[in-house]
Amino acid sequence: MDRDRRRRSFFDEIFGIDPLQDMEEMFERLSRAMGMSMDNFGQHPFVYGFSVTQRPGEEPEIREFGNIPMFEQTETGEKRYLDIRKPLIDVLESEEVVHVIAEMPGIDKENIQLNATDLILDIETLDGNPKYSERVELPVKVDPQSARATYKNGVLEVTFNKMESSSRTSINIE
Repeated sequence: MDRDRRRRSFFDEIFGIDPLQDMEEMFERLSRAMGMSMDNFGQHPFVYGFSVTQRPGEEPEIREFGNIPMFEQTETGEKRYLDIRKPLIDVLESEEVVHVIAEMPGIDKENIQLNATDLILDIETLDGNPKYSERVELPVKVDPQSARATYKNGVLEVTFNKMESSSRTSINIE
């Protein structure tokens, strides 16, 4: 009990959060969404995690990633689990460009589809297993026509020049 109290007070003091409680709540929410109890929670393979970023003077940003449970309704009314993952994504901004880095292992670059507007980058895979899908909100307006994308060793990197624009464009991967 004292060990739990010390751990909570340490994280509360440093981050203002209780990560153990937050993780427990996330797993409970996932198990309810998947329609299973915590007893059989580990019987369905999935990848799930979160990243915490904190910049000086700002609140911590907690982002989920992995194959968050998604279901589709079959014609018979049953729910079918879909193996769609959310890639781990970092968005980095410099004075002139915005970099989006997504970890998507196990995918051929020909199966990745990217679409962008001035404030949003949509990433999804067309074929393959696992499948990935994510909508990334960009921190500033970018020129979608300036996008350059590379995919190597499971890491997708997309770079945009900052600029005012509202057109949507497809992006080829080199």
